[in-house]
Amino acid sequence: MFAKKMFLLLLYLWCVCKADYAFSAGDDDFRQLREQISTAALAELERTGTPSIQVAVRYGESLLFNGAFGLADVENDVQAKASSRYRTASVAKWFTATAAMKLVDGGLLDLDAPIQKYCAAYPVKTYRITTRHLLTHTAGVRGYLDYDELVAHISDSKELAKLNLRRLEEEASFYRRYTDITAPLETFKNDSLMFEPGSNWMYTSFGYRLLACVLEGASHIEYRQLMNDFIFKPAGMESTVPDDAWAIIPGRVSGYYLGRDKSIRRANMRDVSENLPAGGYLSTASDLVAFASAFNHYLLPESVKTTMLVPARGVKLDTDTPYSWRDAMPNADKYGAGIMLFSKYEQGMIGHTGRQDGGSSIVVLIPSKDLAIAVMTNAKGWNGYMDFTMKIKSLVEKYYR
Repeated sequence: MFAKKMFLLLLYLWCVCKADYAFSAGDDDFRQLREQISTAALAELERTGTPSIQVAVRYGESLLFNGAFGLADVENDVQAKASSRYRTASVAKWFTATAAMKLVDGGLLDLDAPIQKYCAAYPVKTYRITTRHLLTHTAGVRGYLDYDELVAHISDSKELAKLNLRRLEEEASFYRRYTDITAPLETFKNDSLMFEPGSNWMYTSFGYRLLACVLEGASHIEYRQLMNDFIFKPAGMESTVPDDAWAIIPGRVSGYYLGRDKSIRRANMRDVSENLPAGGYLSTASDLVAFASAFNHYLLPESVKTTMLVPARGVKLDTDTPYSWRDAMPNADKYGAGIMLFSKYEQGMIGHTGRQDGGSSIVVLIPSKDLAIAVMTNAKGWNGYMDFTMKIKSLVEKYYR
């Protein structure tokens, strides 16, 4: 036990030295905040067993905290840094949704026009699908299927063979490197809709893959270039890049799976290039809070942002149910257009979470306080999204309100 405590103390001192800060070390309040966040992060490592955690806090124009703790690569004993790049997972949906609304603001994209006006690669369905439907997960486009559950209910041998072939084709896409945004549509473009668009809600990354095709057609700019020009460069997100499985990307962390007993193993193999618009980027916590700040200040006019903050299908915003780990999961009563709505925790708080093989992430923004917090880990199975992030929020608000 003594050895473990000494290790954590040394790790804390190392991490403090490696972190990047906005203020001078002579500021007593700032020093205390830095120490308290560092202590909380080390405690989170101990509590959950996640290999590493990266935290950034931005208040107005100031980066109050930017540090990382634990191991970016367990096998090679590589320490995590503030510059280490983690998988954003579904936080990327907020990026893509913001790009869509910039096109709307520029008069290039009609939210209520049929998506085939912009994306001819997706066939016309029984019902009309619009970009508004895609943004709000109300299009009826399917998501990932539970093939084990489907197989258990099929007795016809021919139907079973078709389903197993479909399963193999979809799983093969997890290991293929895609360089465009239309080829990934092959996985689902010929499937029937799950429901009439606008009549229900179902979270789906496939819908955001389709959204990228819409953005290319509306802007006549390749999706990756569009994101660089419209989002990443304006927001100063210099560390955010596509998670290219073949590329040598400095600072890329190794990904792990975290068990409930705190055991870790290597993450399931996954090339996320087919899912780029919905969750295929590498980034840093400091880039995520830079994006949140840019969203708050200048990426979009207030009138356009307001349309993104309406709960899907007009359902009642979840503000009074008990706090739960499930609040980190997208749902109709806490989701707008590419943004999760966290008013239960503080009025007007927004953000997004992400969960993917080898990573978990969250970024939240309180617009009225100009406060953004981002947390990234290199493990699927970390469950501290809301608890830990709100702990950081409470620490910050002791000094800055």
